[in-house]
Formats: sequence, structure tokens, C-alpha cells
Amino acid sequence: MAGASAATAAGVTASQAGTITVNLLNNYISATGGNHLNADLTGDGQPDVMITNAAYRVVYRLTSSGVIFTSFNQYFATVDINEIRTRAFFSNDYNYGIARLGSRHGTIYHSVGSASLTGSIPISFSDLHINGGALTKGFLEVTVSTPLPNLAKIQLNSFTYNAVADQGPTLALLAMGAGGVLALRRWRALQAGSRSAISSPGN
Repeated sequence: MAGASAATAAGVTASQAGTITVNLLNNYISATGGNHLNADLTGDGQPDVMITNAAYRVVYRLTSSGVIFTSFNQYFATVDINEIRTRAFFSNDYNYGIARLGSRHGTIYHSVGSASLTGSIPISFSDLHINGGALTKGFLEVTVSTPLPNLAKIQLNSFTYNAVADQGPTLALLAMGAGGVLALRRWRALQAGSRSAISSPGN
């Protein structure tokens, strides 16, 4: 994926581009890892997807002496993305798990079956530096997984859109994937700081 993204980045220009896939980094919610979901996919400081009802938890089972009996722990993670329900559940008891992504679902029981789903959720967003600020449609790839080692995890993997034109370094940085998004956020912060310094009295 990283190699493909780098190749795409090398082929785009400020005035010409095709389908762009942006790999996202550490954009997830999990029972044991917490909530790290970020609705700002393009790095402009504005939400590009609607994230609601995010929740995660671990239900610990205790012995009569108060010791955690990990064989019966249960793990949950859930979130609605653009009103599409995603849910991951795993129980150590019987090695049982459920993954749900919209109308799709998978189960695992005693290591039989699959409780890992990957699918695409339609998205639309506006960014002043993408397609001239016009409303842009695309797809967000999401993975819901419950088997070990993730237990219960919902991850935003990447988003794809059709870029017809762009300005400055935005398109090339986004095409580089997760590292490009982070670099783009830093670049925009520096640009905003420079403009603020120029417009401030006494400068």
C-alpha cells in the first residue's frame, strides 16, 4: 500500500489527477486501546465524516477473592460512521466474537468462522484545496475485527476520492498516505501562523 501511494504521489500534479487513495494512520477505536477516531481525513481541521455514538469498554469478571478471571473477559467497541453502525464484540469465554459493519456481520466461535469485516462507507467532503472546494464524493474503507490480538477494534483504513484539480502541495501530500496527511496538517499550521504574524500589528 505504501509503495502504491508513493507511486501515485509521484504521478500527480497541481492541475491533473485521477483516483487518490489516502492511507490513514492510528485512526481507530478499540476495547483495550481506547478511542483514537479522527473525523478530519484531509488535514484541513474540518470533519469529513460524521462520527457518533463511539464507545468502548472491557467487562472484567472477578473471582470470589477479587482476582480478575481473564478467561471470561468481554470486549466491546462500537461507533456510527455516517449513520452506518459498526460494532465489534469478543468474549474470551468460548472464544466467541461478533463483527458488524452496516448490514454485514460475521461471527467466530471456538476459532471457527470469521469475525473480521472490511467494507466501504460512502463519504462526501469539502476542502478548499481539493477540487476547488467543491463537494467531493468518495469512499471510506473500514475494518471491524474481533479475533486476537485486536479483540474488539474498528479501524478507518483509508479513503478514496476522484481528484480533478488541486492547489499547491495538497494533492501530492495526500497521495503519500498517512504520513502525507500529517505533513499536510503541519504545513497548513505553518501557513496559518505565517499569515497571522504578517497581519498582526507591529509586524
